[in-house]
Amino acid sequence: MRIRSYLSRKVRSPEEDKNTPITIIAIFCPTAKARGRQYTKRLLPPFLIPHCVICREAVLAYLRLHPDGVLHAAVASPMMGTVDLRTMRRHLGRALQLITEATGTLRKVVGTALVAPTRGAEGAGPSALESLQEAAQEIAHAADRKQASAAALPVLVYVHALEMDARARDPLVRVTTLVLRTVGFHDTG
Repeated sequence: MRIRSYLSRKVRSPEEDKNTPITIIAIFCPTAKARGRQYTKRLLPPFLIPHCVICREAVLAYLRLHPDGVLHAAVASPMMGTVDLRTMRRHLGRALQLITEATGTLRKVVGTALVAPTRGAEGAGPSALESLQEAAQEIAHAADRKQASAAALPVLVYVHALEMDARARDPLVRVTTLVLRTVGFHDTG
């Protein structure tokens, strides 16, 4: 694998109320090309939403303020840097979906029951984002109990990983040993 190119990409900066250019890397894998598989890939940082200038961090920041996911356009618009209500709703809905999926996946890894990721009528219970943060902390605690070295990953990384998996043309190849090492367990098989 080698770096093929450095590409310019724009990201919405709500503070400056304009799009700011950043650089992303495209990689090339000659082995994948020889096997007839996808051989180039753009590596997006977790704060980017594919095919969009809105930052994932802004969407998650909004969900921290309004965990129920209900759209308050006066708050969401300056945070996300858009005035289109459909765009805001789409990003909030997708983020909540990815957060719920990530929570379920992490809880399966540590073998605990999935906590319902929605608030009750009185606001009781954890929000979807809080449930994901709790699941991520459980992974870190499980790694500590196994005396493995695994840094706690931010919620943003889990959401980004699921988004990339969902958007991949071909199913992603998962190397079990690496996946388990990431969550703090070693593959003995």
